Amino acid sequence: MAKLHELLAVDANLRNQAEVTRKELTSTFVKKSHHFTKKVVTYKPLAEGQPEKTESQLDIQTSIEEELKWIGEKLAKAMDVGFQIDVANTQAKADIILENGTTLMGDVPATALLQLEHRLNDVMELVKHIPTLDPAKGFGQKPDPTEVPGTYKAREEVRTRTEKIVKPVVMYPATDKHPAQVQAISVDEVIGYLTTQEWSSLIHSSTKGKILDRVEELIRAVKKARSRANDLEVNTKGVAIGALLLDYAFAPVKGNE
Repeated sequence: MAKLHELLAVDANLRNQAEVTRKELTSTFVKKSHHFTKKVVTYKPLAEGQPEKTESQLDIQTSIEEELKWIGEKLAKAMDVGFQIDVANTQAKADIILENGTTLMGDVPATALLQLEHRLNDVMELVKHIPTLDPAKGFGQKPDPTEVPGTYKAREEVRTRTEKIVKPVVMYPATDKHPAQVQAISVDEVIGYLTTQEWSSLIHSSTKGKILDRVEELIRAVKKARSRANDLEVNTKGVAIGALLLDYAFAPVKGNE
């Protein structure tokens, strides 16, 4: 017996080992076929009494049968664990339970939980980039019912509009000896008011924070559910699907057809 999470922990390593050895053996088959050959070159002189002599000899280093047996063990082990995981995944299920104890979803398969975790992480990344209302503009806490749903009204901003006005200014008043001295100067005079009213369909930063909290809670709940699902006991006794398949595939090498 083994826990599903234990099988998952070794699965990638076994698959990697099987792939590395498969590539190495493929390279041997392609580039080093001489390893499977024995070749003896013998020199036999024509002169009487002269012994035969071995000029060169290339010995067999291995055999196809031995190599297939060697790699078959690694391939079979990877196949067995992968098969056990796939079978267990049809049985491994768990509920998604929120922190307040509410069961959001029941009997969710482990493979679906893994995908949900990935998708929720994508949602989290999306929510992080939601723009929010500028607090300096005094947007209301509730949407403006006169606008489209989810639209907020900012604080009204009033500014003055001025205009340059030329006015005569008496620099020196008139006397009995001199007339008044008057100078024209330009002054800014308020001629009206500019009222700016802004609306926005962004959301408050507090609302964004609540959404982030909920997505984080969902991710935690899914992770916990997946952990419970992967705690399933898997019966690995007698599971030899890899050997069964490879024995059939490689049988002709041994003459077992």
